[in-house]
Parts: sequence; C-alpha cells; structure tokens
Amino acid sequence: MRFKKIVLSISFFIFWGCHFDSGKSELCFIGDSITHQWDTESFFSGYATKKYAVSGAKLRDVDEWETKDCADQTIVFLIGTNDIGFLSPDQKNIQDSLLNFAHAYAQKARSFFANPLLVISILPRNYQNYDQIASNKMIQMQNLLIKQQLDSLKVDYKFIDVFKYFLNKDYMINEDLFRDGLHPNPEGYELLSNIVKDYL
Repeated sequence: MRFKKIVLSISFFIFWGCHFDSGKSELCFIGDSITHQWDTESFFSGYATKKYAVSGAKLRDVDEWETKDCADQTIVFLIGTNDIGFLSPDQKNIQDSLLNFAHAYAQKARSFFANPLLVISILPRNYQNYDQIASNKMIQMQNLLIKQQLDSLKVDYKFIDVFKYFLNKDYMINEDLFRDGLHPNPEGYELLSNIVKDYL
C-alpha cells in the first residue's frame, strides 16, 4: 500500500512537472477592451491565465498596471486600437505619429521581460462607420512600423499578424467576425484564440 502511494506521488509529480512548466503554461494577457472582453480562461483552458486589460486603455495606461508578475512568463500583448483609432489617415504628419507610437510600443514591449512575448497586430475596424478603407490601410502601416521597431530594438518576440484574417477584400472588415465593428464576436475570438495557440 505504501509503495502504491509512493508510485502515485511520483506519477503525480512527473505529470504536473511536464504539464505545467512554470512560465510556459502561464499566460499573461495585456491590452485594451479587445483583450478585456476575450474569454481567455475558456479559450486557453489548459493554461493558468491572468489578465491586465481595461476598456479604453491606451499604451501609456500600461505603466499604471502591476505587470511585473508577468515577467518570465508568456505574455500576449494586444493593444493600440485606442491610440490610433481617432487618427485621420490624411492628417498632417500622420507618418510621424505612427512612427512615434511604434517606437513607444516597442519600448514598452521590451520592458516586460516576457518569456516569450507574443505581439498581436492591431485588428482592422469599422467603428461607427468611419472611413474604414483608409483607416485599415493606416492600421496595416502601423502594424508594419511596430514590427520594424521591435526588430530594430532587438526585442525577443513573435509577431502574430491577425490583421489579414479579419478582413474581406478591399480593406473592409469581415462583419461576421465582429460584434460592433471594433470588438470580435464569439466567432472572432475563437479565430483569434486558435491563431495564438499555434504560437504557444
């Protein structure tokens, strides 16, 4: 009987030692309302998840959150739609605005000390029927600049380009994947989750 308990204890330890590799089986989600509304516990049920996300959050708001306990864990970073959502694609110095945001974004991402860092591209949008074609072309450019800045700062990360999966032709969003033109619906979150899982 005692031998059986020892075997069970060893088996339990081996199972959890392999199944729950601290840092690798812990997912920390950081972001805005898109992240906040993401049912990460259900979609990533095999992982221990935590979330730092607030509706309306911008990049600068992350400084106020206690994200240090995410260090050395897998961090999923999805933010930016509120930072560039009200920029006009034809405004003066738009390129400089996008580049400045990309630089600030990369600096913040590097400060997480994630292991690894999964950066999710900003999703396309059609919020309140704003000029979505021009806006989505701008978002695509912003995503490219973010990636370039992350590379230039030599951040250890994986870039997950989900932008294209939420579009139809001609830079129009796939309405079947959105609840309100900005936030994904359940089908959209399922797609988003499945794409992320491929990188875990």
